[in-house]
Amino acid sequence: MPSCLFVVLPLLLWSSHVLAASPGAKDAVEGTLRMEVGAADSGIRPIHIGPGVSTTLLFDTDIQQDQVNLESRAQFARVSTGSSVLVLVPSNDLPQGNVLKLAIPFKDASSTLPSRLSLTLVVDSGAVDRQVEVYRRARSAESYLQEIQQLRAELERLRQERGSPAGGASEPTGLRGLLITTPAFPGLGVDQVRTFNCRRQCSLLMDKGATFSSGRRRAVKLLLTAADKKPWTIGRAVLVDRQGKEWPSFPPFQSGPITNESQVTVVLEFDVNNPDWEGYQLNVSDVDGARTVQWSGISFP
Repeated sequence: MPSCLFVVLPLLLWSSHVLAASPGAKDAVEGTLRMEVGAADSGIRPIHIGPGVSTTLLFDTDIQQDQVNLESRAQFARVSTGSSVLVLVPSNDLPQGNVLKLAIPFKDASSTLPSRLSLTLVVDSGAVDRQVEVYRRARSAESYLQEIQQLRAELERLRQERGSPAGGASEPTGLRGLLITTPAFPGLGVDQVRTFNCRRQCSLLMDKGATFSSGRRRAVKLLLTAADKKPWTIGRAVLVDRQGKEWPSFPPFQSGPITNESQVTVVLEFDVNNPDWEGYQLNVSDVDGARTVQWSGISFP
């Protein structure tokens, strides 16, 4: 297998994990789940199944069909086995969140390969693994390349869901759409351009900022640079009122990575059901959740 795969694949997996912070459940996990069976398979992640939805397991070696052991088998509408395939269709009354065990013995005995596989099934109708490829032997380079292509496609989809122009997606609507398409701070419901008070040692430096309002919608537009050499990408933003109630933002918009060498525009929009216009605190954290910045003294027009 080409050595570059050992570098590219972990990077894509890490990026996919970071971007997966975007909210919203899916009917099924896109693509194929691939897992390798080692001498000890305790590290294999659970397989997600859903009521009335089929999950197909494909094996690279034959299994002992008559010795497959499925916990609560009576609660499955269909369990079909072939020489190297297993199809599971849970019944509609299988409770959400149920955890079941699945044991699969392999047909040929080998001193170097595992003789059986123990899996955990989790009932999760919001994210079903529709197809699972199980590798008992070493995977081919082609298999890894297919997974890389799948991960790249998933990364692109997640970028588009986040509404970032870097992913080629259309620009956000609402106040965000207005504020990112003009270089100035428009005069519609806008507070004077200012800097906010940073409550701690800030890893983000604000050149200027402004607040906007339209009905229940509140927005903040900031011009930021990073205080250190590590780039910033905002993953989460929360507006906190005087009573401590938190109002999470819509997906943040930023014109590029925030660095110590370039000034970046950031637009945050909130749906705030609160008659107060003053006394807010803005908390932002990076996509890793490792760094946070808090600004206080925020008011809206």
